[in-house]
Amino acid sequence: MILLSLASRQIWPQVLSVAHLKPDQLFLLHSDDISESAGPARRLERLFEASGLVPTGHTQLERVPHDDFAAIERRFDELIAAHQLNLAKCVVNFTGGNKLMATAVFRCAARRGLQAFYLERGNVVTWFEPRDGDLHTRSESLPAKLTNPLDPAALLACQFGDEVVRFPGERLTLNEKGARVLPQDLAAKLQGETRLDRGAFDFRKWLAIEGPSPCPPREGDNLEYATACALLLAGVPAVRRSVELATLPGSPNAEGELDLVFNWNGRLWVVDCKDRVGAEAKVDMLRTALLRGGALDRHAEALLSSVADDLKDRDLRLLREDLLQIAEVGGLLGCALAVRSARPPQQALEFAASRHPKVEVLLKSELIKRLPAILAGRRPR
Repeated sequence: MILLSLASRQIWPQVLSVAHLKPDQLFLLHSDDISESAGPARRLERLFEASGLVPTGHTQLERVPHDDFAAIERRFDELIAAHQLNLAKCVVNFTGGNKLMATAVFRCAARRGLQAFYLERGNVVTWFEPRDGDLHTRSESLPAKLTNPLDPAALLACQFGDEVVRFPGERLTLNEKGARVLPQDLAAKLQGETRLDRGAFDFRKWLAIEGPSPCPPREGDNLEYATACALLLAGVPAVRRSVELATLPGSPNAEGELDLVFNWNGRLWVVDCKDRVGAEAKVDMLRTALLRGGALDRHAEALLSSVADDLKDRDLRLLREDLLQIAEVGGLLGCALAVRSARPPQQALEFAASRHPKVEVLLKSELIKRLPAILAGRRPR
């Protein structure tokens, strides 16, 4: 099979199509626009060859006009002639490019009697097949798991470029011990403490960790490793942790770090993990410490209540900021999850649900129970 495909900034129509069709030869057609077409085409070429989706040396980049219908058609004909392509083996993917490019390439395919297709949302392919002097259509659903083996860091770099993905992070998979862990055993450990400074189980014992982390150890790291264990037990092949990014295109946020990133069912998922002590718990600990010196008077209790209110307001503001950032990154990548050690205030949950896309908030104690449905796309309304 020879696949001629229009490249654009969105990489998934190309990645899913190539993973499904496994072409022997691939021509990526792109315009001169570096950010919208030429740059993504070069990154796709590298991804396909590094991952083995296309045989080494069998991906070729070809420039086509983007603003002249007749010129696009002429260029398409020139490519077929220059490479002496066997039309019986050619398939055209016109999902990418701008509307003018897609329309012109589709008309070329129809005129020459080539099979062509367009990839709709939901991984549905609409095929256009010449038959008896007419075009016949049929639909085909692509398996969601087609691209699951691809490394999330490689997909991030393909989507945004190496200048954005500064460090790919640790690659996490289950080791021999972790592969034998039962979901209920992990669920039991997630019911308790997850901070190592409080005697929690070290979830790194169940993980194979490739690549050093660029960050010094932090108190909340263990929850990230625990969440990675839950994802891996749920079927995710690999998880990237502590991915360093420069500013993402379209995002007002400066450089930052993604706690966890994984590739699942044709989307990149970002997970934010926080293992913080809540405002009420902090005040309760302070009250307990003060009571060791005797009973508290009315003034002391009033001060503690005031401090509790101030801490709650601060926690809610920080949580909203976290959720807003997760939603922004999730919108660029695909899906967003927020894992917390304690239940956030109702206002924060409503704020997360109102984002587009929605940020799914999970308690660590609910990971094993809720993750399978979320990964399968059966999120509760």
